[in-house]
Amino acid sequence: MTIRSAVFWLHLALGVLAGAVVAVMSITGIAIAFEQEILAWCDRNVAAVELPGDGRPPLSVAELRSILKRESPGFAADHLVVEQDPRRAWQFWAGRSGPWYIDPYTGELRESRAHGVHEAIHFLEDLHRWLAIGGEGRTVGRLITGTSNLAFLLLCITGIYLWFPKRWSRRAVRYRLRLKPKARGKARDFNWHLVFGFWSLPVLVVLAGTGVVISFAWAHNLVFRMAGETPPEFRDFRMTLVPPFVVPPPSEGSERLPLEALLKSMQDGFPGWQSIRLPLADLGNTEETAPVKASVTTADYMPNRAFIPVELNPYTGEILRAIRLQDRSAGLQARIWIRFLHTGAAFGVVGKIIATLATVASLFLVYTGYALSYRRFFSKKRTALLPAERPSH
Repeated sequence: MTIRSAVFWLHLALGVLAGAVVAVMSITGIAIAFEQEILAWCDRNVAAVELPGDGRPPLSVAELRSILKRESPGFAADHLVVEQDPRRAWQFWAGRSGPWYIDPYTGELRESRAHGVHEAIHFLEDLHRWLAIGGEGRTVGRLITGTSNLAFLLLCITGIYLWFPKRWSRRAVRYRLRLKPKARGKARDFNWHLVFGFWSLPVLVVLAGTGVVISFAWAHNLVFRMAGETPPEFRDFRMTLVPPFVVPPPSEGSERLPLEALLKSMQDGFPGWQSIRLPLADLGNTEETAPVKASVTTADYMPNRAFIPVELNPYTGEILRAIRLQDRSAGLQARIWIRFLHTGAAFGVVGKIIATLATVASLFLVYTGYALSYRRFFSKKRTALLPAERPSH
């Protein structure tokens, strides 16, 4: 058996075994990538407010919270999100539950219309990550999707090797770069497999490779070890946590500032802010030396740079620490990039669209791969290919 034949049979076996799971992850990945855009569209009407004609300022946070408690007593809000756009409602959240939109000028409270869609997307996330297997079986589901991700990466690597024709000619290369609309049956599937595979390959390698890092501890740890760092204990958002800043002891008689003052400090400290998240004071840590942990989203199309955790002095409003992406270690920066490269979000909406197009192409690869495999092993009808169209194996 030649090297090319060995690579071909490895490619075929990996495709047959992992193709179905890859298709599931591809379909669900598209919806997950556009989660924020989908939810924002669902709530586009309830999130809009009219500016008051008399130019009056927003109500105080205390007044808005009082309205929320009165009209929705069972909702234990733990943080508030304020939008930079004055025509956008403010949002009360309880962990990941919510939001309740509230008009900051009138106090009108509106419930999100996206609850059903949100639940559906969460189900798709579970399907994408561990095939929606619950309980103790989740570990098995995660292993299956992770292994399929690794198999997909190997499919990309072996696929580019097989894409190159054994005998180079302009006709053979052109056949591998352009769709043949008149082709039918096996010739069409082979042409589609070559063309979609070639043009989507760079993006698919990134999506599959980053998926491997997210799926496996050894790959996650490798990112940090390559940067000369000790891997963090956790592989989720907790790996970004840092020891809290110690607040200087307040002078005797000092009182914690209201949220309006902290909000003003954040607005002044980040002129390009888009949204600000503040914890509700009486639900947060009230120790004298504990900072207020907030966050700001700035005007940057890359979410890995736009999101900035912030710690504030609760007595003076001073910004004690703002942890930007460039302040992180090299290993953690790389790991954060990997998280957003996997969805395409690292380059904003344009990146998501590119990732989506490549993901759609992967569905064609799965379909044509299974079709070609079926014809090879089960179909009695043989479809002749032109010499330049014949598989090189």
